[in-house]
Amino acid sequence: MTAPKHSMKHVLITGANGYVGQALARALTARLAEGNITSLTLTDHTLPTETYQQQAGIRLVNGDLCDKAVLTAATATTPDTIFHLAAVTSRLAEDDFPLGLRVNLDGTTALFERLRQQGQCPTVVFSSSIGVFGTPLPSQIDDSTAPAPTLSYGTQKRMMELLLADYSRRNWLDGRTVRLPTVVARPASADTALSSFASRLIQALASAKPYVSPISTDGWMWLLSLPACVEHLLISASIERDQLPTGRVWNLPAQRVQVAELVAAAKSRYGSLADATLKYQPQAELEQQFALWPPLTTATANHLGMHHDGDIDTLIQRALIP
Repeated sequence: MTAPKHSMKHVLITGANGYVGQALARALTARLAEGNITSLTLTDHTLPTETYQQQAGIRLVNGDLCDKAVLTAATATTPDTIFHLAAVTSRLAEDDFPLGLRVNLDGTTALFERLRQQGQCPTVVFSSSIGVFGTPLPSQIDDSTAPAPTLSYGTQKRMMELLLADYSRRNWLDGRTVRLPTVVARPASADTALSSFASRLIQALASAKPYVSPISTDGWMWLLSLPACVEHLLISASIERDQLPTGRVWNLPAQRVQVAELVAAAKSRYGSLADATLKYQPQAELEQQFALWPPLTTATANHLGMHHDGDIDTLIQRALIP
C-alpha cells in the first residue's frame, strides 16, 4: 500500500554535493523543470555551479552549514520540505570525533532550531543509518529492534533521530527518519564511509579489475542501489502525518547479500573472469561491524510502498547506472 501524497513546493537539500545528495538533486531538478515543485535550494561546502546555472528556480548556497550565515542563506527561501543529508560519514566521524560532533550534532541541531524559529512546521526527511545497530548484532533486525550503536557515527545519528522525534512531538517540525543501508555503488571520490568496500567490490567485478576485499566470501551485507534510495527518500517526504510510524523512524529495505552470491551474479553477468584478480584479506573489525548483517524485515517501509531492488542482478545493474 502506498501512502497518500504530501505536496512539495519549496525544497532544501543539505549535503547536496554528496553521493546521495547529487542523485536526489538531479531527481528534484527534473521535478522543478516539470513544474511539480516551485523552488529548489541546494547547499554544501562546494557545489558545481555549471551543472545548475541554466535552471530557473534553483538556489546554490556554498559553505559550511555550521556557519550561521550559511544556514541563514540556505533557509532564506523558507522551505516546506527539507532533505537533511549533510553529515560527516562513518570513517571521518570515527577518526575525528570533534568534527563528527560539530557537523552531525551541532549542525543538525542548528538546522532544526532555524526551522523551528521560522514557524512553518516543514517536512524534514533525515537520513540516518543502519549504523545505529551495533555489535554484536542480533539474530534478526526489524522496525522494533532497539538501536545500540558501537560507532560514534551511529551514536550521533541516533541522538538526532530522537531530537527530530521530539521536535515533531511538539509540532515544530514534521520529521521522518529513514535509516539507510549500504547504498551502492559509491564512486571512489566519495569513499568516506567504512562500508564503501561494497561499492569497490561491485565495481571491480564489473570491470574485472584487481581488488583486495576486506571481507571474506562468507560476509553478509545489506545493499540498496542509489536509484532505489532516491525513490525512497522522495516517498518519505510525501507521506501524510497520520501514516507515519510511532517514533517517526524506520529502516529502508535492503537486500541481504552474501559476498559469494554477489561474485556468482557478477560472473554470470560479466563473464567467468570477473573475479580473476579478486583477492581476500579479511579485516576482523570491519567484518564484525559491516559483514555480519542478519536477516532484515522492513514492514513499515514495505507498507509505505518502499521495496529493495528485487534480485542481485537488478541490484548490480542499478548500482552501476552512471
